[in-house]
Amino acid sequence: MSALSTVISALIIAALVFLYNHLARELKEIDPLLLNNQTSISETRKSCESAIYRSVDVPHGVSVTRGLNLRSGYKIRDGCLKDVWYCGLKNRDDKLKSTEIVLGGKSFKIEEINYILHQIALKLSNFENIGIYGDLMESPELLLVVWSCFFISDKTVVYFHSKEDLKSKIETPVSVLITSSKSKSDIDSTAFNGTIEIESLLSTFDKETTKEFKYDPNMDFHHVNNHSFSYVVDGNETKFFQINFVSSIASKLLSIPSTKSWTKDDNMLISFTQTTFSNNNIIFETLCGLVSNLNRIELVNPDNISNLHELSQFKSSILCTDSKILKKLCTNSKKSFWQSFKLQRSEYFNSLGYFNTFGKIDRSLTLKIIYVAQLNPPLSSLMSNFCKSLTGSSIVREVYTNFTIGPILKTNIFDFRIVQNRSLTLLGVPANSVELKTVNVDENTNQGVIYVRGMSLGKSGSLHADDEFWVKTDIIGGFARDGCLYGSI
Repeated sequence: MSALSTVISALIIAALVFLYNHLARELKEIDPLLLNNQTSISETRKSCESAIYRSVDVPHGVSVTRGLNLRSGYKIRDGCLKDVWYCGLKNRDDKLKSTEIVLGGKSFKIEEINYILHQIALKLSNFENIGIYGDLMESPELLLVVWSCFFISDKTVVYFHSKEDLKSKIETPVSVLITSSKSKSDIDSTAFNGTIEIESLLSTFDKETTKEFKYDPNMDFHHVNNHSFSYVVDGNETKFFQINFVSSIASKLLSIPSTKSWTKDDNMLISFTQTTFSNNNIIFETLCGLVSNLNRIELVNPDNISNLHELSQFKSSILCTDSKILKKLCTNSKKSFWQSFKLQRSEYFNSLGYFNTFGKIDRSLTLKIIYVAQLNPPLSSLMSNFCKSLTGSSIVREVYTNFTIGPILKTNIFDFRIVQNRSLTLLGVPANSVELKTVNVDENTNQGVIYVRGMSLGKSGSLHADDEFWVKTDIIGGFARDGCLYGSI
């Protein structure tokens, strides 16, 4: 009998071990082995340079992501900015309510926004290029002028970052400048033929709705204005074209796994600290939201959100922000002893790859994914794991520049690893629309300056591309064996 009991006990122990190993493997969001090969690496490289790295979504041998892959008859085309608005207006199911757009606390249906955009286009019809000055977080109504030029009038928008940039000598002529009442005092009235306050412009419009949009996606995309946007920062004008926008939008949306995909029920909240690229980010994120037919897109000044409880009131599932704001939200949120204990356990399991939400400090938070633009100092993997556990949300860290639309680097949404390196931060892998390499001081080091090329790069006299179209960035770092870039920004 004792021998039989021993055999039974051994079988039970073996079964439990097997079951444990099976569950431990199956409950992980991703196989850790997949995180060891996160990029596609070129087979050759030049002296004192690294190989060329790409996202595994666009391996070497195929083109990086070019556009929205829209069908036109039997052909597939990249699309243009007008297609973004066309998708936003036409593709939402009639059984669902219209997309809601909230700017500065004022809520609009997308049909109301469409009417306003057409009215702005009529008011500005006598001007060729439209200048804009003002922070979109402080004056989100300025975004309507950008959209009107992008979608309706097909004019070039020239966005000035600072009052010093208003004095810059740029290539694209600007005759009229649209600004806000908060920023008007910065403007020299003699520098432009006319200055219009956005508040007074919008006050002349009635609150009407229309779905009318005279754009034939099968024909009119051939005739759009290619140079749609210029951004002036530090006295330099960077020109952006249709391909820059559609490739970056597609790059972001197509890289989202199906389990985290943006749906018609999602609410997006956008909140950024004012930086040299924050206005570009806001424009880019709203375009991604429009083409995805989200339920709500909302711009909120970071001054109006001080902790996670206040954030939860917006009922957002997608948050686009930066590392400075996210750190503030997470560190300003008070925790009880029991919440701190659960948070520690949550952090531990998240660091092993077992995604969980039991450490979420505010149960009313509805976030499923947070996109974080990296500011100095960047969000470390340790801090990212803390924020992930505290919010119960997946986090993607992104690196932006002044001369690109969209990020050039992003972390894998399932990357749970804690990198213990104080001098180098995990910055991620190339976005799907670009490829990267390092140019090193000598052959004995893998650390160097990051160079980028691809579809999301604009053109500027201050950008010195070589014969192969590589552009130098300010990022220092190197690629590790896992294919990820580790560096400093």
